Amino acid sequence: MQKYLKEALKLRFMYYNTYENKEKLWHERYKGHDLYDVVVKSLQYDFKEISLIMPKLLEEYEKNL
Repeated sequence: MQKYLKEALKLRFMYYNTYENKEKLWHERYKGHDLYDVVVKSLQYDFKEISLIMPKLLEEYEKNL
């Protein structure tokens, strides 16, 4: 799960920092990524909460594999 957590947090960071004002481009680039749905769900939460929420979202993701 650590591998997934690191990758999911990286994608979320890129969404807000690297692709700022280019969010549509981020969606186009990563819509085929395995963790895309997890990261998109995480966007509903404040950045301050992400360290608590992301592991829970990843647990749900792993159950569905």
